[in-house]
Amino acid sequence: MTNSFGLLKILSMVFKVLAWVVLLLMMIGLVGILVSNKDPASPVPFPMILNMAFSGLLAFLMLFAFGEVIRLLLAIEQQTHKE
Repeated sequence: MTNSFGLLKILSMVFKVLAWVVLLLMMIGLVGILVSNKDPASPVPFPMILNMAFSGLLAFLMLFAFGEVIRLLLAIEQQTHKE
């Protein structure tokens, strides 16, 4: 059987890589916010930090799960068409 659905396999990998990039950028942003707030007169913007953290984690989980769903559907399709 030929290697079918190559584009979907690549798309699944792209979603997973994009998920890790989003997580990394979220962490860099959080560290940047915490480091840039050196003025003791201004408080640390906790709502913005929590929003970034939860939004980044949610985006990571959604992108990674979407990549896994594509991979799972491809595995199911491959198993159902074995001869």
